[in-house]
Amino acid sequence: MRYPRELGVSVSSDPRPGLLARVSPAAVGVYCMVFPVVQVGLIAASNPGYGQAAWAAGATAAYAPLYLFQISYLVRDLRPPRAGWVLAAMTAIIAGALPLAGGWWLPSFASVAVGLLLMVPWRWSLPGVAALIAAQVPLAVAFPAADWPDAPAARIPYFAVTLCWRIAAIFIPVWLARTVRQLDAARRELAQDAVLRERLRTDDRLRQTLGTALASIAARGQRSADLAAAGAAATGPELAGLVETSRGALADTRQLLRGLNRPSLWAELETAAGLLTAAGLRTRLVLPAGDPPAQVSDGFRAELRSTMAQLLRGDTARSCVLQVTRQSGPVQLDIEVDGSHLTSLEVGVS
Repeated sequence: MRYPRELGVSVSSDPRPGLLARVSPAAVGVYCMVFPVVQVGLIAASNPGYGQAAWAAGATAAYAPLYLFQISYLVRDLRPPRAGWVLAAMTAIIAGALPLAGGWWLPSFASVAVGLLLMVPWRWSLPGVAALIAAQVPLAVAFPAADWPDAPAARIPYFAVTLCWRIAAIFIPVWLARTVRQLDAARRELAQDAVLRERLRTDDRLRQTLGTALASIAARGQRSADLAAAGAAATGPELAGLVETSRGALADTRQLLRGLNRPSLWAELETAAGLLTAAGLRTRLVLPAGDPPAQVSDGFRAELRSTMAQLLRGDTARSCVLQVTRQSGPVQLDIEVDGSHLTSLEVGVS
């Protein structure tokens, strides 16, 4: 497979997920449950009795399995089964416990807001989350928090701001973990595509060389058999031609097998462009018309890989252009990064 004369490809995901790529859904679920547990402890510490804390603990135990069920799917970039019903059940449990658990229960609505943001399209989830934040105003007045000044002006901004940062503290890690998994899936797909393209290229070369040679050998062999059966004098020369054709096919096959491990310049550059694309650089490959050199030198291959490693190690480059020029002199590869010329490599032919 060959790139067209000019091809641009890009991937916008973060190329270096690091530790987050290895975080399991269970670990994310444990992190998300820290806030509900802390909220129950806060309610227990803010009340002289244990009535509100008991209701808060019971409500948390009721909605936590639904909450973790959602998170386990969302962090793997999957939509939970019956997602709407699960979210509605969570909302009903949290809202129903509010009169019994008191005003300190209000930050628990963050779990509902995170589910909205992760499962519902932005055009619907953002207004829903804004409505939850706005609802903190009347709810903070209707359900006073224990051990808190009676003035509503002191309660209203606290619960609104608390809900905002609680939503961000849960949503961002879960969304980031899901995005990293999406990137890993894209990388695997890119690798599979590269393997498939290489197999197609190999199959095409085999059909053009070995397939044609085998067809010719089969035809000459049939003619030799027909001549031998008829006792024709031309049997000897035909057999000699068959042997010569078979030897030529064997030599071409050996040459082909040696060349399969030494890809052409176009294949080398396609691989380099694919690596840069997977690393998040908007990569453009510009190739001249005509066929590429059959095999490139080991020196050029080493220089190209060293340059690619340099680009992949860096974290500032955003775009790259690989341009091959072939005029009267040798073939040359010019590499441009973020609009500035980086280096020029002379393509040596082995």
